Formats: sequence, C-alpha cells, structure tokens
Amino acid sequence: MIERGVYSRAASDAGGTAQNQLFLSFFFTWYQRYQQIGAANALIAMLAGAGGAALLLCTASYVSWLERVPPGMQAVAGVTAAAVCAGLVYRLLAAERAEQSAAAALAAALLDSNRECMKLIGLDGRMLRISEYGAHLMEADSPGQLTGVDWLGFWKGEDSVAASTAFAGAIAGRRTAFRGLAATTTGRAKWWDTRLTPIKDHTGRVVAIVGASLDVTGQTDLLAQLQAKNELMSEMEAHMPLVFASYSADFEHFHYVSAGSARVFGIEAEVLQHNPLAWIDLVLDEDRESLRKEMQRIVRETSDGRAQYRIRRPDGAVRWLRSTAYPVRGSNGEVARIIGTTEDVTAEHERIATLDKLAFTDSLTGLANRAALFREIETRCTSGDEFGLMFVDLDRFKVLNDTLGHVAADRLLKGLGDVIKGTLPADAYVARLGGDEFAILIGSIADKEGLEAQAHVLLRELSRSGRDDGAGAFVTASIGISIFPEHGTCHEALLTSADVAMYAAKKAGRNCFMFAGKEAADTIDHFELERDVPEALATDQFLLHYQTIHEPRTLSVHSTEALVRWNHPRRGLIPPGVFVPILEETGFIADVGAWVLNSALGQLAEWRRHGASELGMSVNVSARQLRGDGIVWAVEQALKKYGVPAARLEIELTETALMENPYHAQKIIAALKALGVRIAIDDFGTGYSTLKYLADFAPDTLKIDRAFTSKLVSDSATQTIVEGIIDLSRRLGIKVVAEGVEEQQQLDILRGVKCDFVQGFFLCRPQPPQDLEPAPTFQRVAVAGK
Repeated sequence: MIERGVYSRAASDAGGTAQNQLFLSFFFTWYQRYQQIGAANALIAMLAGAGGAALLLCTASYVSWLERVPPGMQAVAGVTAAAVCAGLVYRLLAAERAEQSAAAALAAALLDSNRECMKLIGLDGRMLRISEYGAHLMEADSPGQLTGVDWLGFWKGEDSVAASTAFAGAIAGRRTAFRGLAATTTGRAKWWDTRLTPIKDHTGRVVAIVGASLDVTGQTDLLAQLQAKNELMSEMEAHMPLVFASYSADFEHFHYVSAGSARVFGIEAEVLQHNPLAWIDLVLDEDRESLRKEMQRIVRETSDGRAQYRIRRPDGAVRWLRSTAYPVRGSNGEVARIIGTTEDVTAEHERIATLDKLAFTDSLTGLANRAALFREIETRCTSGDEFGLMFVDLDRFKVLNDTLGHVAADRLLKGLGDVIKGTLPADAYVARLGGDEFAILIGSIADKEGLEAQAHVLLRELSRSGRDDGAGAFVTASIGISIFPEHGTCHEALLTSADVAMYAAKKAGRNCFMFAGKEAADTIDHFELERDVPEALATDQFLLHYQTIHEPRTLSVHSTEALVRWNHPRRGLIPPGVFVPILEETGFIADVGAWVLNSALGQLAEWRRHGASELGMSVNVSARQLRGDGIVWAVEQALKKYGVPAARLEIELTETALMENPYHAQKIIAALKALGVRIAIDDFGTGYSTLKYLADFAPDTLKIDRAFTSKLVSDSATQTIVEGIIDLSRRLGIKVVAEGVEEQQQLDILRGVKCDFVQGFFLCRPQPPQDLEPAPTFQRVAVAGK
C-alpha cells in the first residue's frame, strides 16, 4: 500500500533496480504534490492539466538526481533517466486523459440535467462554459455561441450594477445572489434569480465562478399583475363610494370590510370588524324587517340577493343604500362565505324622484298629469272601493286662448286648476289631461246625488273665477261624470264613459254636467267615428263620388262636383253630413281636403286624356282649410302635378266659411283667382246672404241652395227670389247653378228663368267614376224618368 507523503520500503525492494527506484521516486514526488490539490478542487486540476504538472515535477527531480551521479556515468545515466521519465509521462498523460474524459462527461451531465442556466465564468467575466439548457434559456443556437462572451454585458441599467456587485463579491470569495433583468441573445428581457459560487484552489485562491440563474420571468409577471390588482383594489376602495365585504355564511361576522364603510355607513371598518351588526342598527324601522328577510332568504336558499333600504347615519343624515350579496361555495360544496358590496344610491333615488315628478306632474299647473291619473285610477280600481270620476272640459277655450294670448290663457288655466283643487274635498285627486281638460277622482262622495251637488258647486266656482282673475274672461265648463264600478272597471272604460257624458253635456248647451248612461250613450257613435278617422286615412277608406252639372236646355255636361264619401268597414257608406263635422272638430279636415283635391284633379286629368278637354271640376273647401294660407299652395301644386288648366278647377266655399274671417277669406280668394282658379259660393241663400260680399268676394259662380229649389213648384215667392238671384248674377257676370233638382217641373222652371246650370238627383246621382264611364266627352247623360 502506498501512503500519502512517504516511500514504502517493500515497494523499493520489489523494484530491484535503480531504474525502478528512480521511476518510483519521480512518481511518488508527483503523487504527493498532485494529491495536495485536494478533492474539492479536482475540476481546476483537470482544467489546468495534471499531465503538465507531472512533467514539471519529473523535470525538477531529474535535474536534482543527475547532480548526484558521478561524472563518468552521467551520460549513460542521463539516457536512462530520460527514457524512464518519458515512459512515466506517457503513462500519466494516458491516465489523465481517461480521467479527464470521465470527469468532463460527469460534469456535463450534471450541468445539463439542471433546470437552471449553469455556466462557468472566468475571473475576467467571460463565460468559459454554459450548459445546454442554459443556452436554451438564453435563446442561443448552441452553448458555443456563448463561450467567451462577457457575462456582465447581458445586464443593463440598475441590474448591471447589481450583477457587477455580486460578481465582485464572488471573486472576493463570497457566495452572492441577486435578482435582475437581463437580455437573451435575441434581445428579449427576462427576470433571473442568480447565485454565484466561487471556486478556489488548494491555497484558497479563487480561480473561477460557477453561476446558476433561474428564469423567474413568469413569476415576476404574475407578482406584478397581483401587485397591480392590489393597487387597483386599493384605489377603488379609496375613491369609489362602495363598501366591499366578506361575511361569514350566516352574516354573523365579517371576514373583511373595506375602508369605504366610513363614507357609506359613517362607521369605521375596525368598528364593524368587532361589531358586525352595528350597521343593521342604522337601518330605518320601516325598512329593517324587509332587509332581514332578504338576508335570511340568502342564507336559506344560498342564492344571490339584493336589497335597497334607508339608514340614518350617526351624523343624522338619511341615505338610500343598495346592498348585493353572493354566496361563495368551498371545495366541499358548502357555502364558505358571502361576499358583497354596499353603495350609496341616494343621488339615484333623488334623480328618480325628480324624473317621477316630471313624468307624472303637469308642468303648467303643478297638478297630476294624464299618466299619473291613469296610475291612480288603476290603484283605486284594485282596491275595489267606489269612487266618482269627473271629466271637465272648458267651453270655447280656444276662443279665449286666441283672444287673451297664450301667456294670459296659461295663467288662467293655472288659476282654474287651483280653483278646482280648492273647491273639492280634501281627498279629491285632481289632474290636468292637457289643453283645457281636467279630471277629478272623488272617493268620499261616490253616490250620484253627492257628485251632482259637487258638480253644481264646481261649475259655479269656475265661472266666478274666470271673472275674478283680472282678464275679465267668462269661463264655463262641461262636465261628464262616471262612477266605478257602474260605468267601468279600468281607467280606459271610466274615462271613455266620462268623456262621452261630457260631450253630451256640450251638445246639451254647455255649462252643465251629465252622468254616463243612456242619454250620454246616444253620442257614442260620434266618438267611435272620431276614433276611426286616423285608420280611415291610413287604409284608404275615403273615396270620391262625382255628380255631374248640366246645361239645362241641352242637358250636356258642363262639369262635375267631387263629393267625398267614407266607406266604413262596419257601417258601410257614411254620408258627408255625418262625418265632415267630425273631421272639422278633430282637425283631420285638412288632410282629407288635400286628398280630395289631389284625387279629383287626378280623375279629371284621366278624363281629359280620353277627350273631355272642356270638362270642369268643382271641389269643396271647408272653413278650417281657409284659416291658413296652405290652401293656395296646395291648389297650385296639385294643378302642376296633374297638368290641369287652372280654369278647369272651381273651388266651392260656403257662406259660413267666408264669414268666419271675411278679410282673410278675401285674401285667399284673390290669391286663388290669381292662379286662374274659379270661385263658387255654395249654399247661397242661407246663413249670411248679403249683397255686399258679392262685390267683396267677386265669385265666378253662385250655387242656389236646395232649400229654394225644392219650393220652386209650390211657392211663387220662392220662384221670384230665385229669378231675382239669377237676374242679379247675370248683371254681375256671375254664373248660377241651381242645386237639388229632383223633378221635371223644377227643371222646366229653371229653364224658363234662364238658369245657367242645374244639378240634382233628377239629372245624375253621385256615382263612383267607373259608373260614369264610358262617356269621356260627357255630351249627354240619361235623365231619370224620361
């Protein structure tokens, strides 16, 4: 056995020769020096090369030995010693190469099996070697790409300083560690946790640094995200008017409550942590029970919940709060906790209250509006208690509005609203439906006698207030009354019944009241037709019939008059005497009138294309159509549209329409005549007949009313009047048409007095256009009875 640092005598004897002794001397000298390096620094020995060290040892020992050989034998001894040394070195180098190969393979396996970036760094900071996986983490093509590269050069900014400081510490012999951001070979930045370990030789001198870097980019990003979320949560808690809380599954204590509790509840979070139910004590008595029930339901059903309630904060302020709660289940399926939020929604409730007031309050009078009335009626109907409904409509208020002006009229309406409210019992509900219409609900007086007495008082006070308001207006009203449940069980039925009764009161002379019932029901047809007008316009229920106007001697057709009819889907043909007043009351006369004008001219254009080039067309215009200037524009556009000469159109106006505003009517007539249109005065001899307006209006045609024509045979005075009208008109250059000719004797008399034209059932009944064709020239029309 060879022991460290000594020669073995047995080994010397076994050698036998000086040559073997010399070999062993050299070997033991090398062995002792090599062994002193130590196992801990074996890696450095391998890198430095043990063979080189052995060669140096052998050389030194060889020189020392030759110095002791006698001079005469030095040549032979030198050759022998050299051969021995060469053999020794060869053996040592071969053994060293095998050992280095195994050690290198072991070191490489250890390096590459590590999931960190392992590298050996020289004292100059350059990488001597890097593991395969380390090269992969650094996004290099191979470890060789990084061999000899400055390791410190990968670190930038503040992290470069940290890396340099840690490296200096390792060179000084200390183990160091740091975290920093370094770029890969592609330039991508990664976060690394790096440990540096110094490698020392047998003298304690640092000869290299082993570095181990763990890629913690994912962890760092996750921590950054968590930190950002925590910061966001902190900012939300600091600035949002919310309380974030986590409760136990039974709401008995808080796991967590945010600092927002001080703003919302007026209680610090620390107080709630120690007294979790302190906020419940702030809830108003009228809201506390419903809140407790909702909390119990959430616990019982383990479902989401929400509640709105009011609290009185410690500072005395009453606030509306909204709380939401969401049960959270654990891995066992049981509710582990309840999370939720609470926010102050006082401003929202105030906005809703403001909007509610705007939505259900009349802006002029401050009374309830139509929507509020509907809601109140439905509420009372649901309760089942009897109540009365009064529908109040001011009489001729439009005239007052036009006379007083809008500002004074609005002031009058506001004052009348106050009068109505002040006249009625305290529990009466008063609403303005719009315009000059009011509605009143009275619950304390539900019998007919009591409501009748109240209606008398209301009519009296309204008329008195109109005279006392400073405007000197005499105000009257018509009132319709319905009673729940006798006249209806919903707001629509009750209002309809009261509205019909009110209309009946107006028909009865105004300034009175009427109850819903048989008398008022007689007017229901009127309202049904009024309701049906918009649909009639939309679905083309209106149509035109045409009645021809004849020259009395030859009976040739001079022109036709367009007469509107309503083909109602349930009632059939409705005569104009029934529906025209409804059109005028509702304002639809303008729409229907425009349709009549265009349809009549369109039909005339069609007849003209078939040869009736001299045929004229008469169209009636109502008083309402004359009130504005639109009729002139409408006529001009229709003539252009259908290419009809203006002289072929005759506009018929009633005396009543002309006298409603004579000055304005005169302007309209002048404008129409300027277009070339002819003007006829219809129903002459009734109403406002005067000789003056014949000169003022200068009509082209007078149409004698059928009331005169019907008496021509039996009354000589009437015949004289008709003859005088015809003679006067002829002198003024006005043509005359006698309406209502229904028998031969009437026609003969009109021929005798030289009437210009005749019209009536005896000659031609009003017919749809297809029944007048084919007769495009209208030269003759068969006369009934001939």
